Amino acid sequence: MEKIHIGKVLKPQGIAGQVKIADYTDGLSSVKNLKTVFLDQTEYKVLDITAHDGALFLMLKGIADRNAAELLRGKEVYAFRDEIEKDDDRFFIVDIIGCQLYLSSGKHIGEIIDVKTSNVDVFIANTQEGVCYFPFLKKLNYVVDLENKKITVDSKAFTEVVFYEGK
Repeated sequence: MEKIHIGKVLKPQGIAGQVKIADYTDGLSSVKNLKTVFLDQTEYKVLDITAHDGALFLMLKGIADRNAAELLRGKEVYAFRDEIEKDDDRFFIVDIIGCQLYLSSGKHIGEIIDVKTSNVDVFIANTQEGVCYFPFLKKLNYVVDLENKKITVDSKAFTEVVFYEGK
């Protein structure tokens, strides 16, 4: 089964072995049913998961105190793709990277090379004009075709929001 990067251990939380995770998902609703996570290829059973202020808090089997939790600090957290819930209009970043970007006019812009997540995700693409950045806004009227690794955005709206590095 494929694993998806869902976060990073920030620090221990409390004395009972709970860890605070930087959340790279759509929040608790998308990971509330996780049964297993992986840290450095080590599998842990999830005993409990909660969220607060944009972070996830996990209790993991075998991590019984603060000292054990401290050893996990800085480790990347992965979970099985099929245990992560998402709305139909949401996408995994790993699926977006590598997609070809087109304007609604049919013009090929380039390839998506990264996505920076925040309140509004920022897509980064390699183009013939250099690296460009654009917020993934509804006004772009985007069409994502993961099967064909293609994203199409509204030509006019794209020109209003795109920023080219060095320009």
